[in-house]
Formats: sequence, C-alpha cells, structure tokens
Amino acid sequence: MASRTGDEAGGNTLGTLNTAEVDDFLSQPRTAQLVTMRADVTPHVAPVWFLWDNGQALVMAGRTTVKVQNIRRNPTVSLCVCTPDHPYSFVTIEGTASITDRGLEDMVRRTCVLYEGDERGAEFAAQLLGEERLTLIAISPGRFISWKEDEE
Repeated sequence: MASRTGDEAGGNTLGTLNTAEVDDFLSQPRTAQLVTMRADVTPHVAPVWFLWDNGQALVMAGRTTVKVQNIRRNPTVSLCVCTPDHPYSFVTIEGTASITDRGLEDMVRRTCVLYEGDERGAEFAAQLLGEERLTLIAISPGRFISWKEDEE
C-alpha cells in the first residue's frame, strides 16, 4: 500500500486528503504534470492526460516520446495533479512506471471520453488509435503527497 502524507505551511489552514478524497480527486479530468528523468539525470516535465484506474495512473503516450524513452531507462516518476482555482488542492504520486500495450485501446477510449465528452472523445480516440503510435504508461504509486486548502 502506498503511503500518504501532507504538508503544512505557516498561517494557512491546510490538510491532507484522505483516501476517498484522493481517489475522487484523481478521477476528475485534470491535466497532470509527469516528471521523468533524462539520461543526464535532469528532470523532464510533460503535461499529460491520465486515467485513474484500480489504484494506478494510466497515461497514453507516443512510443518514441522523451517520457517513454526516459521511463525505459529509469522507471521512477512523479505525477502531480492540481486544481487551477480556489480552494486549491493537489495530489502528487511518486512511483514506478512501466510501459505496456495491454488494455491500450480501452484506456485511450476511456481517457478521451473523460476529457472530451462522449462524441468528441470517441472520435479523438479513434483518430489516435488509427495512427498506431501509442503505448501506455502505467504508474504504480509508492507514495502520495496531498494537500487541500480549507474552503473558508
């Protein structure tokens, strides 16, 4: 089971999201920032769509992208998801990624529909899958870091 932690800062009322709140937060269509490590050990950050599924974050990516190449070399990643407006909240997943094609078509369809709606999402998924250039990044959490601002 992945550990969960929170942060505190001076003067603000802050809290950690509980397990149900983390699951709900990660189930929303929010763009995340995926951090992978280049060969020279500098970070590479990429905005990504993701699908939270059975305790894993699933990300579609082009087979030859920098993030996929980095993960093949070093599977340690971070995925940060945050809200753009008050009340601010975020969840960061620190974990291990693997590259797979298992469940790719279903994941691409579900992700596109989540972010774009039924009709447009289905069309976009068909277009992406027709190009046959995608793979799936599966992120298994090792640790969660979460924070939420009080709604007061």
